[in-house]
Amino acid sequence: MGIDMRHNRFLVIILMLITLTGCSAMQIYSGSQDVQTLLENQAYQLRVRTGNEMMDKAVYEFAFSEFSKYLPIAEKEPYTGTVDVLFFSTPKTAFFESSGWYTEDGYVGARGSSFTGDRSVVSGETITWQDSTTVVTIKNKDGKKLWSADYKYKGRWELSGFVANTPQEVSRLCIKRIARRMKKDFTLAK
Repeated sequence: MGIDMRHNRFLVIILMLITLTGCSAMQIYSGSQDVQTLLENQAYQLRVRTGNEMMDKAVYEFAFSEFSKYLPIAEKEPYTGTVDVLFFSTPKTAFFESSGWYTEDGYVGARGSSFTGDRSVVSGETITWQDSTTVVTIKNKDGKKLWSADYKYKGRWELSGFVANTPQEVSRLCIKRIARRMKKDFTLAK
């Protein structure tokens, strides 16, 4: 029992370290201009691309709802610039299986898991998550980038990945997180 407990603690520590190093990340670009210029007398057109017509519409509506809290987004011309949202998501699957022989006394050998990638598995336990990229770029009418957020969501390494495992759910989560960053960056100027 003592060896099993130490083995389990060791595995938990390793998993925690892997989780901390593999978390989602957001990179922000902010031009050298004053942030106030992003907000005053502006009317941005929101444009969305996901690769799927139904997702485009859903992401557009949610992004409009979230981003318009911090940016002057207009639904009619004249526009002074654009807010482009690119969202891509890939489902991933892991299959957990025993790596030892099972007897009436339990497993002989270590238990573990094997990663099967993106294919379906019939037996064992399967966990699915999304790895997604959301890029939001604000440009002026001349196409000059003023601000952008590049958010790489790694569902496998986040607790939210266990409940947000469809592209629709992950897009909402990513947009909310980018909107929080907008709030931080754009309300400082007010």
